[in-house]
Amino acid sequence: FIEMLSPDDLEKEKKRMKKKRIKIIILTAAIVCVMAAGGIMAYFTDEESVSNTFTVGKISLEIQEPNWNPDEAKDITPMKNISKDPRIKNNGVNPEFVFVKIAVPCKKIVTVNADGSRNEAKETELYQYEVNEGWMEILEPEKDEKAGTVTHLYAYGTEQECTELVKDAVTEAVFDSVTFVNAVEGQELEMGACDIGVSAYGIQTTDLDGGKTAPLDVWSIL
Repeated sequence: FIEMLSPDDLEKEKKRMKKKRIKIIILTAAIVCVMAAGGIMAYFTDEESVSNTFTVGKISLEIQEPNWNPDEAKDITPMKNISKDPRIKNNGVNPEFVFVKIAVPCKKIVTVNADGSRNEAKETELYQYEVNEGWMEILEPEKDEKAGTVTHLYAYGTEQECTELVKDAVTEAVFDSVTFVNAVEGQELEMGACDIGVSAYGIQTTDLDGGKTAPLDVWSIL
C-alpha cells in the first residue's frame, strides 16, 4: 500500500526533514570546533622553578678560665700570685676575630720595692700580669676615674693582622696568672673587693669594609 499524504501532512514532513538536516549540520560543526580546539591545546609544555636554601651563620664566643679557683682569690696578700687564665672559645658557626678587654682596679697607694724601700703614693694598678704570645695590646690603657679602673684592650693576633678563630677553636690564654701589688697595709684595701673585669668581643672575618684584617681597623668596625 502506498500511503498518500495530504498537502498539509506533506508540508509538515518537509519541515521535519529540514529541521533534522539543520541539527546534523550544527552537530557536525560542533564536532569540527571541538577537534579544532583540541588541536590548538596539543602543544608540548614544561615548567620548572628553583628554590635555593640560604642559612644564616652565627657569631658567638665564650670566655673560659680553666685554672681559675675562687678560693685562691680569698684574703689575698701583697705579691700573692693567683691563677687566672682567660681565653676565648668560638662556640658559634662562622670564623671570627676576637678581642678582650681587661679592667684592672686602680688606686692611689704606696707600694714597696723588692729592697723594702717605699715609693711615693701614686695611681697604681692593683694587679700585674704578663701577656702571652698571640695577644697584642692595640690601644693605650683607658682610665675610668669613677669606676676606679684601667682598661686594656687586646687583639688576638699581631700588630698587623688579626688571627682567625675558627669554629670550636680556643685561643691561648691572655695571661696565666695575676700578682697582687706589693702595697703597704692600711690603705683601705683590706676586706675590699678588688675585682678584675674580663670582657670578650667577636666579629666576622669576611666582608669587613673591603676585607680589613688589621686589629685597629677591625676594632673600629666592631
